Amino acid sequence: MKKRIYEVMKMEGYVIPIIERLKREEGSILIFTHENPDGDGIGSMLALYQFLKKKNKNVVAAMKDNVPHIYDFLPYNQEIKKLPLDKTFDVGIIVDAAGAYRAGVEIKAKEILRIDHHIGGVFESIYDYINPYAAATTYLVGEILRNWDEEAIDADIATCLYVGLMTDTGSFRYNNTNEKTFEMAEFLVKKGANPSYISHMVFERNSLNVLKLLQKTLSTIELYEDGKIAVLTVFRDFLEETGTTEEDTEGFVHFARGLDGVEVAIIMIQREDRKTWRISIRGKGKVDVQKIAKCFGGGGHKDAAGCRVIGDYHEVKQKLINEIATNLSKYEELVEVK
Repeated sequence: MKKRIYEVMKMEGYVIPIIERLKREEGSILIFTHENPDGDGIGSMLALYQFLKKKNKNVVAAMKDNVPHIYDFLPYNQEIKKLPLDKTFDVGIIVDAAGAYRAGVEIKAKEILRIDHHIGGVFESIYDYINPYAAATTYLVGEILRNWDEEAIDADIATCLYVGLMTDTGSFRYNNTNEKTFEMAEFLVKKGANPSYISHMVFERNSLNVLKLLQKTLSTIELYEDGKIAVLTVFRDFLEETGTTEEDTEGFVHFARGLDGVEVAIIMIQREDRKTWRISIRGKGKVDVQKIAKCFGGGGHKDAAGCRVIGDYHEVKQKLINEIATNLSKYEELVEVK
């Protein structure tokens, strides 16, 4: 019978250095994630926060933004503090981000550790736990907790981890979903995570205002390159007219990605200064959208990436389309050669 992943890890003396580092830490610990947080960032932060509290660590969870409505059911989310904090911590742990700078504010910590599954980024410490092949950062946090003390993982921790795993894999639909992803999901369900309840809380609690925002956003859809590129736009006026926030646009880009024939979808969200565009890019495998985002100072994964660009709307949009079109052409040329 095939051995489970974690049985093999334990038998072979698998060691995760960050575990030993945190076991030794007797000072203050700050766990934080990137600004405009998603389910993976918040889920990773809250799961690690709860676990370290169980280990009697002096730990604080904090981030720049408020908890988005769709994640306000997560256990202990009310204990998340707002960054920046005046206190200087002995250790800061950035989760689900390319570096501490992604917090969007100054972080005061004597030492920074990083847990992440993004390609590239800043190596903050020799104790960083980074694997760009992992489906989500919550998967990596799950590995850490299971190897440290599996029995300490309760239903609340499992729920936080499952949320990140589910949302970063598109409900287990994206190509980052594999056998290990399902093994972790199975483990978390056994520990008390309720897939039906979690799916309902994340996907089925939209307000009427959010649906009105979605209606306005979908009305902006534009197709390029014979329908292979789709662009959605959220203008600042849309948010003001519907009484919504940027956090309410979570998942909107998938409506464009889901169009038949579309290979790359973009959503451009106008920031408060009306000069900056928060851009999310989603692909279906033919274009490495992480490389697209990197051209504009961002990053991410092969099929999901993002960046921020300052400039004229039409110019920024055209530059994105041109870069994607170039990469699509390269892919098609490669296929023809084969």
